[in-house]
Amino acid sequence: MAIALLAPDRDLCGLVKALNAIDPELDLRQWPDLGDLSQIQFAVCWHPPKGILAQLPALKAATSLGAGADALLSDPTLPKELNIGRLSGPQLSADMSRWLVARVFAHWYQLDRFADQQRDRAWQPWAPSRAPHVGILGMGVLGRHVARAFQALDITVSGWNRSGTGPVDVPMYRGQEELLGLAVQVDYLICLLPLTAQTRHILNHQLFAAMRPDAVLINVGRGQHLVEADLIEALNQQQLALAILDVFDREPLPADHPFWTHPSVVVSPHCAALSQDQEVAELILESYQRVKAGQTPLGLVNRQSGY
Repeated sequence: MAIALLAPDRDLCGLVKALNAIDPELDLRQWPDLGDLSQIQFAVCWHPPKGILAQLPALKAATSLGAGADALLSDPTLPKELNIGRLSGPQLSADMSRWLVARVFAHWYQLDRFADQQRDRAWQPWAPSRAPHVGILGMGVLGRHVARAFQALDITVSGWNRSGTGPVDVPMYRGQEELLGLAVQVDYLICLLPLTAQTRHILNHQLFAAMRPDAVLINVGRGQHLVEADLIEALNQQQLALAILDVFDREPLPADHPFWTHPSVVVSPHCAALSQDQEVAELILESYQRVKAGQTPLGLVNRQSGY
């Protein structure tokens, strides 16, 4: 039973090394050198070539090399009965939570002002008068972990998703009207949604018009959640104060993109939570063993919901 690693634009040297360290007997096939396609029964994918999974006659399951499966589900040739999984381990969730807590508190406490004061030898004590209210769009594994991280610091957290269900101690919202109602309330609106037909372009002019002029948008979901032109217009009209963006419609972000120079946009290169080779290798092997035993892969994706 061979494992295909289908990630044309990603350096997998560290992952292959970690996999071989766990099990030197693994039959790993890395794109484009796949050998006999009839021997491949499990595939690990990150933006794989369209149509490749349909060419693997013995394939039992495929897994996304990350927390989202949109790149797999968007392939029109994807075999209809193929089980699709995704990988999201505790380290990925912890890294995402730490990154978001750091971003929110650095901005809320205006830490940059103290660097300016140090340069000017100015002694001007300051702290915010209250704690922020954080809204989280998406209450999956990552969203729940992020919510707990903020709650551990006594931060008010509210959530939104399609079903309106979430942790019992997090007030939840659902539907377009309630989305706008949440946007009115929060200081920070964090997008952690999966990318589906329903969530594509959900960060748009209607949402921005509902936000407070001192509020901050943080997108760590997918670039396609955001209507970029709507955001630039909203920032120029001061409908919201700042956008902190880690994901983009085109990656790497083109050098001539206006986000690079916009005074109210903070750009980072899709690194809020980077998959670590050791954790990913362990998750791949666990998912692989499940499939070998006739079970479903880790993080089984519901084709209807898209996540």
